[in-house]
Amino acid sequence: MTKRSSKVLLFIFPLLYTLVDVILRSSLLELYSKKQVGFYLLSIVVSWLFYLISMAILQRFRKRKILFILLLSGFCLYLVASIIGSYIFYYFNGFYPNYYTIEYFKNEPTSAFVLLKDTIKFQDIVFFTIGFSALFWWFNRILRNEISLSRPKFLLPVFLVYAGLFTLLVVKIKKYDQCYLVDTNFSSDIVRHITTYESNRQFKGKGLGKRTPHVLPKYAEKRDFNVLVIVLESLRNQNLQVYGYKRLTTPNLERFKTEQQNNFFIFKHAYTVSSTTMLAVPGVLTGTGPYQEKEVFYSQPFLWDFGNMLNYRTFFLSSHSLKWYRFDRFYATAKLDHLWYKERSGKPFFNDLGIDDKFTIDHLREEINAPSNRNFFGVVQLNATHYPYKIPSNHVKWSGAFIDEYDNSIRYQDYVLGQLLDDLKRTGKLNNTVLVIASDHGESLKDHNNIGHVDSYYAEAISVPLMIYLPESLRKKLNLTQFKKNLTATTSTIDIAPTLMELMGLSEKKELAKIKANYTGFSLFQSIPKDRKVITMNNNETAKFKVGISVIGDGLHYIHRMNIVPNRAELYAIRKDKKEAKNILSNYSKKKLNGFLKCLEPYEICKKYLP
Repeated sequence: MTKRSSKVLLFIFPLLYTLVDVILRSSLLELYSKKQVGFYLLSIVVSWLFYLISMAILQRFRKRKILFILLLSGFCLYLVASIIGSYIFYYFNGFYPNYYTIEYFKNEPTSAFVLLKDTIKFQDIVFFTIGFSALFWWFNRILRNEISLSRPKFLLPVFLVYAGLFTLLVVKIKKYDQCYLVDTNFSSDIVRHITTYESNRQFKGKGLGKRTPHVLPKYAEKRDFNVLVIVLESLRNQNLQVYGYKRLTTPNLERFKTEQQNNFFIFKHAYTVSSTTMLAVPGVLTGTGPYQEKEVFYSQPFLWDFGNMLNYRTFFLSSHSLKWYRFDRFYATAKLDHLWYKERSGKPFFNDLGIDDKFTIDHLREEINAPSNRNFFGVVQLNATHYPYKIPSNHVKWSGAFIDEYDNSIRYQDYVLGQLLDDLKRTGKLNNTVLVIASDHGESLKDHNNIGHVDSYYAEAISVPLMIYLPESLRKKLNLTQFKKNLTATTSTIDIAPTLMELMGLSEKKELAKIKANYTGFSLFQSIPKDRKVITMNNNETAKFKVGISVIGDGLHYIHRMNIVPNRAELYAIRKDKKEAKNILSNYSKKKLNGFLKCLEPYEICKKYLP
């Protein structure tokens, strides 16, 4: 191989890589602004300069065998991780890794490691190994020859130009992170985090903080019923048999619905206020939305506090690790008779950062059947339907596709819920126990080129089950006319708190007027305004995910996406177009859209999303 042919072959890789990237994002390039195109071209220049400098360094040390092998291995590993890894990430998520992706790995290293461990399959390791080996062989073969890439006196100016341009890209990464060539995008995100590390040490977007709850009164009044709230994980209602899904994913809930047809109520159009657990679970437990002020978010009472005010025996059981998103800090001031979670269970990790739900249900059955002269108010958080949807092998029914694993996890969760329901019936506690079953958020299964939930606001990620069982003894005392009308209304997980507040006779207490006023949800026993809007967002003072905002109401679903470039607004007729296949924004007048989004005006953090 001649020096000239070696030099030509050396630049085939960056040429082909750049060409492939241009082809892959050709449709997006047409939508880029002039500045975005400019930064894309600049990233290509930076990528090529980095490549040139790396080749010059490798060429310089080619005769020092061990050092050369180490340097070349590091370079090839970087290319495989930054280029192939970025394209795989894009395939699953619809966007390239960004600043907030790296921030999640930095702030939640345990969760990120478990996620990678559960995600990476044997074939992925084989694929990456082949890619690494092929690159190593290619560059080693070419660099074996003496190639004059650049004279030493020119290499320093080239490096200075590279350093200056790369610094500019690092500074602008948050604004243009999807506009860079993927290797430069990846390295810019990493360097931005390294250079701003100290400023990120203070609590800011690194998980939940400690609460300063309201001081609550105690009442001597007694209630003759129990309350049990079950919070499911990453469960979308589209895959539930009890919501009309074709597969038999929830046979026990289906049986329960049939047996308790007069007492079991299923809300058809319920949505979460966030598709990240960090904000979605607090939405369920406190009735607050992520768009509300921080003081409200960290002071509203938990659901079980309603029980505390009425001398209930209270407990919170979770299959999760509470170190996840710093929930241990969030619950630090919670007043409970019993708190139980992964770390206190003594059980091993089973599914992501949680234990097998069967242990949680077994502990729940012990708790509700414990001898006591007080009624119980409990909240239970399950985990089976969280990615990677791991369940005992003897419960696997479907196989072959990603959705099969998800449906299997739903069926397994239904199995453990069935055990609970059977126990409640057997002990007679079903006759005086209110059941609320909901999920924190939904899940994307490549429906809109995304897997997961944090980076999506489409229907599959924010539509959740909301089911309430009212025992006959209690139902006969209630006027359920409006409650039944709300079964087809636009509802939300933030409606659970005001609903239970009213059910327990606390909503008219003067001492709790401020707490009631802070709710942006509605009691399901009351009329819900026809123009009601549900706002969903993952980005506020607590969570720093760059996703955008979602607004649902009037049969419409507006999404402003910020995790793609250019940012894009979309509008769907969600009641008719359930799969959200047709964006009707261009057919909707600006005046109507402004009226639809007027619900954002009261919240300072939402105003930037107004058109």
